[in-house]
Amino acid sequence: MKRFVQIILKTGSLLLMIAVTMTTGCRQKPDPSLKLKPLVDKYVEIWNSGNVTDLDAIVASNSVYHSNQSADVNGIDGLKKVISGFRAAYPDLKLVVDDGVYAESESAGRWTLTGTNTGSGEMPATGKRVKIWGISMLHFANGKITEEWVGFDNQSLMEQLGYTMTPP
Repeated sequence: MKRFVQIILKTGSLLLMIAVTMTTGCRQKPDPSLKLKPLVDKYVEIWNSGNVTDLDAIVASNSVYHSNQSADVNGIDGLKKVISGFRAAYPDLKLVVDDGVYAESESAGRWTLTGTNTGSGEMPATGKRVKIWGISMLHFANGKITEEWVGFDNQSLMEQLGYTMTPP
């Protein structure tokens, strides 16, 4: 009987330790994509629709947009001009996120942009269809996008539009 009680106490202690460890020590952090992916999806939808007024709900007013192809754009109004400018030059613009990863307050994604250069922009319309890929990193705070870093191959874009490089 004494041995039986010892076994129960050892087993009970072991079960108690397992239960405590499972409930306190093995908590998984929440999946950040559950919170951030809807913001990224809405941002992509805005690029695709051109409805820049929807940016107010998901982008901080003091946001910063960095691109390897232009000077930094400060503030939500500047970002609205960037998106409107792309959409003016490429009215059928379509942005698709091909791959994305999410962390606590940032996300990174590889995207593809397609469109036909039929609208006015910084250069005359060429009527040519383009397809480029790029990478963006978004930073978030308080449920809004606060910063974006964008990189894409502008030379490929220019070549698809019919421009050529002339050596100096």
